[in-house]
Amino acid sequence: MRTSDSVSAPVSTFAQANEEISRAVGRMRGAVLSSAMDCERRDRVDGALRDLERLERDQIVRRLLAAANEQRRRIEALLVLLGDFDPNEPVPPDDGMIAEAGLLFGDIAAAADLGSGLLRQSRRLRLAAEGLHEVAPETNGARPLD
Repeated sequence: MRTSDSVSAPVSTFAQANEEISRAVGRMRGAVLSSAMDCERRDRVDGALRDLERLERDQIVRRLLAAANEQRRRIEALLVLLGDFDPNEPVPPDDGMIAEAGLLFGDIAAAADLGSGLLRQSRRLRLAAEGLHEVAPETNGARPLD
């Protein structure tokens, strides 16, 4: 999992699922609300559709968070393997150990990038579900100043 395409694939899959849900609910809402039902039924159906959309988004957010947690566990496992790499040992590491450590760092970076993307997508969906239209710009890894 070292290419940017494979890293962004799960994130884009969840984004596509959310868009499909929104489009389907929008089509249902348009069909129902344009029908000749009385106002009370229309309001109840509209409320039910809003609830359905919220539940589906919540489920996607849970899946995104679980996938990000899986990346965290992967990073933990890779860090254990990386623990064998210590350039301060009395005997310097051989070329094979240096190459392996380099690969482990690459795998950690890929897992961190994927985890970060999953969490950003989760945040966007959560904010959308809460009805917040303006999402703070992404910081590209920078932390806000306290």
